Amino acid sequence: MNLTNWKHEVQDYFFITLGLFFYALGWTAFLLPYEISSGGLTGVSALVFYATGLEIQNTYLVLNAILLLIAIKILGIKFCIKTIYAVITLTFFLWALQRIFLSASGEGVTQLPRFLGEGQDFMAVIIGASLCGMGLAQAFLHQGSTGGTDIIAAMVNKYKNISLGRMLLYLDLVIICASYPIFHDWRRLVFSFVEMFVIARSEERRVGKECRSR
Repeated sequence: MNLTNWKHEVQDYFFITLGLFFYALGWTAFLLPYEISSGGLTGVSALVFYATGLEIQNTYLVLNAILLLIAIKILGIKFCIKTIYAVITLTFFLWALQRIFLSASGEGVTQLPRFLGEGQDFMAVIIGASLCGMGLAQAFLHQGSTGGTDIIAAMVNKYKNISLGRMLLYLDLVIICASYPIFHDWRRLVFSFVEMFVIARSEERRVGKECRSR
């Protein structure tokens, strides 16, 4: 690998890391405290957290590890290298930011603080989803991935004539609808769909701007 390629690789990992930080910030500062669900494996991990109290990064890491072991055999190690890096990095950010916010709230506090105050669920959805969408777009632009349902969609796409986008949409819909048996609250279900829409729009706008500037 020549010097130019090394520079591109370093740049990719820097922006993937930055994007993952914003994604984790959106979750820990806004979505988790207000009990908002989402699609993807992070959404599954959030549902486990809401139902059992098991921290989101633990479920996220275990489920991704299982999927990555399968994906390496099916898709090859080259596909998975940046995904493995992203999974480990995002797991760390989710863990670290929760510790920082809990520590800032005072000794003995076990629930993440609601920075926007009570009753600000909708604003939390908009701000959290915007941060997540911006972070994901940044990672995707540099060939990064948060793993999870991206891996499932890629494996299905290899054997079935189903586009990645359509497969991801189907999986996200199932995951979001699974939040209803936990909360029994249609309002939270609507918030989750709004969050999914805002993330998609934030990704689209960010990726579009970057592509036009290149």
